[in-house]
Amino acid sequence: MYKILHLFRLGKFANDNIKFMNENFNNNDHEFWIYGSRINAETKLDLYSFKNVKYVRNIIEKLGTKKVYDFDKIIYHGVFEQEIINFFAEERKLLKRLYLYFWGGDKFYIQNNKWNNLKKKYVIRNAHGIINILPEERWYMQKFYHPRGRFFCAKYYADYGLLKSIKEQKQMEKDYIAIQVGHSATFTNKHIQIFHLLSKFKDESIKVYVPLSYGDKDYAQRVIKEGKKIFGEKLIALTEYLCEDEYDQFLNHMDIGIFAMNRQQAMGNIQTLLYLGKKVYLRDRSVLVHYFRNENHCDICTTNEIYKMEYEDFISFSDISKKNNGRMIEALLRIEPRIEAWNKIFND
Repeated sequence: MYKILHLFRLGKFANDNIKFMNENFNNNDHEFWIYGSRINAETKLDLYSFKNVKYVRNIIEKLGTKKVYDFDKIIYHGVFEQEIINFFAEERKLLKRLYLYFWGGDKFYIQNNKWNNLKKKYVIRNAHGIINILPEERWYMQKFYHPRGRFFCAKYYADYGLLKSIKEQKQMEKDYIAIQVGHSATFTNKHIQIFHLLSKFKDESIKVYVPLSYGDKDYAQRVIKEGKKIFGEKLIALTEYLCEDEYDQFLNHMDIGIFAMNRQQAMGNIQTLLYLGKKVYLRDRSVLVHYFRNENHCDICTTNEIYKMEYEDFISFSDISKKNNGRMIEALLRIEPRIEAWNKIFND
């Protein structure tokens, strides 16, 4: 069996997915180098519960040791750090062992930095494997990077045990409709555009919730300022990080979720809301609409529809649609296809 090295930034995805891989694959074949600030991490990782996990203070220094050549495969999860990209651009012998797992925004070029973009293009083009979350993302990679390596599609595992219990809870009665706009403080969420679209409902019994706990802090302040201007006290900004349990409870409190991004983002938020029976609006002709509506047969609305909607149409969502979405997402989240997808990569 191959010896596989995983490069993983310490954060909210690390704990669950290292656990998933250790529980479903031979952990003697895998080693995880976790890097990033433990102080600023969005979730704590119990490093001592996994013998094959090593916290690395300086990932570039660690990569520069001979140890990295002990591995047959190197999987870089979340291709965000330019310094790691630069390392592989220089250590070209490692490219034939390298698999790049793109989470979404990391597949785009860096603005106004031609030299870094050239390095990124070189590494992507010459890596042995490209891993995407959605099959539809392959066209972007081919158009802008022309990779020579093999394409794969794989997803992490999310434990929906807690959500099942939340779903069975009696819903708290409230005298307003809770609307979630976006999932982070990034401009791709198109918050302000959606605020103006919803402004015709500002006098209705609504509250607009905006998760802004991570991303661009300056952008977050602009979003809050514009949201308060339109909705006043009905705009509620979430600027503090919530643990997983708290965030799942928050999502269960929502009635509607609106996600206006073009690219693959907010998959966890969207899947959870659909599973819990919430009404979801996605951007027209986006990869997310194609994935959830066309491939997985969920009942999805699009943001363009809001322009012509009266308030009652905007908030209404049938029990049939709620049950259908719950059933479709439950099937989508089965662990067996995820194990199979990762096995293809590990055995490649």
